[in-house]
Amino acid sequence: MIRSILACATLLLCAACASAPKPAGSWVSFAALEPGLPTNRYLACNPAICEAAGNTGNALDFAYPATDVAAALVRLQPDAEQRELPNGDIQLRYVAVTPIARFRDDVDVLIRPTGADASQVAIYSRSRIGLSDLGKNKSRVETLAKQLEAELAS
Repeated sequence: MIRSILACATLLLCAACASAPKPAGSWVSFAALEPGLPTNRYLACNPAICEAAGNTGNALDFAYPATDVAAALVRLQPDAEQRELPNGDIQLRYVAVTPIARFRDDVDVLIRPTGADASQVAIYSRSRIGLSDLGKNKSRVETLAKQLEAELAS
């Protein structure tokens, strides 16, 4: 009996780890994000985008059109969902899965056109479980920024 339960639990765990994860909940409103984020989240944004949060981490500035930045992000994260907002902003979201424990973390990206060949990017990464992420979300945002820069430069 115990072996059967363990076998079923193992199969369920393997199926959960192998399946393509989907972002949790509805789309994030960057303008409504508030200051004082829990320690299992990280926000790189500025007051122009995240009006309620104020100046958190620095938003990224790119000398590329927003559509090019969005295309680069999709190349880096092929499972990312994408939508265009009425004001011209492009929003993407995807699930990052940690390598060993397979924890699912949600990542939302907002790309705001700031000119014909310029855009600003805000990134919000958060863990679904736990009280602390031990700096993983900040590290993820910094890594994504470097990857985007490299992808756009190539």
